[in-house]
Amino acid sequence: MSAQYDFQGKVAVVTGGARSLGLLTAQTLVRRGAKVVIGDVLPSGAEAVAHLNEEAPDTAIFQHCDVADTSSLKALIDVAVARFGRLDILVNNAGVFDRPWEQDQAGDYARRCIDINVRGLIDGTFHALQYWGQDEGRQGVVINLASTAAYTPMEFMAAYAASKAAVVSFTKSLSGLAPKVRVNAVAPGWVDTNLVDTEHIGRNHYTVLFAGLIEPPTVVAQIMRLIEDESMAGDIMIIRKDMEPVLCTAPKSIQIEAHMANVMRERAAAKGE
Repeated sequence: MSAQYDFQGKVAVVTGGARSLGLLTAQTLVRRGAKVVIGDVLPSGAEAVAHLNEEAPDTAIFQHCDVADTSSLKALIDVAVARFGRLDILVNNAGVFDRPWEQDQAGDYARRCIDINVRGLIDGTFHALQYWGQDEGRQGVVINLASTAAYTPMEFMAAYAASKAAVVSFTKSLSGLAPKVRVNAVAPGWVDTNLVDTEHIGRNHYTVLFAGLIEPPTVVAQIMRLIEDESMAGDIMIIRKDMEPVLCTAPKSIQIEAHMANVMRERAAAKGE
């Protein structure tokens, strides 16, 4: 049986945590005994944190954070460590849609989508890795928010689909960091959040009607599962409406390459190179 993760006393950072899926993730982490730092551009994050602290005093703080700004992300990680003394979990939840080409001919929405969904996610992960790498005893878990769009071309959100494919590849590529740092991702279909109500999508969009809407607690349950199960690293949990989640494990070739890289490092260290 796989070892199970103990949330008690752990410290988590959740980007895009002021509402919807991010807020529910933060609430669930607090209820399991963790302390949480919510990072978001929305000022409503402060109110969300106030409610969390009413439920469990001194367990949450809010930090204004634009994940497209790497210095803002670094400050988010630094605040978590300064306030709570450590960092154990990073949930890269922040994300946006782009627009169809006809509505974004200058590419402004597409660039913002890549900046938030890809560059921000990678920057946040690297800032966390820098902290965990400072001490051999530090361990961490990263959960990335991917999407089934990573596997299905979407002409009305081409940059979004590309960004989520990048998240999947990035997650799998970091499988070799385990067991010190485990990086996993959830890849849900349409989730019943405010993003669905984006002007060019809406609940009557043909893809939404075809796939159906997933309830946020279903996704959060899988986020917790990927944190809890210490055997999971580089894994993607694909979530669809009214179906059992499907675990897509890191390709064996990546695992073998990561293993060989570790062997070579150990040999070099033994030789004093």
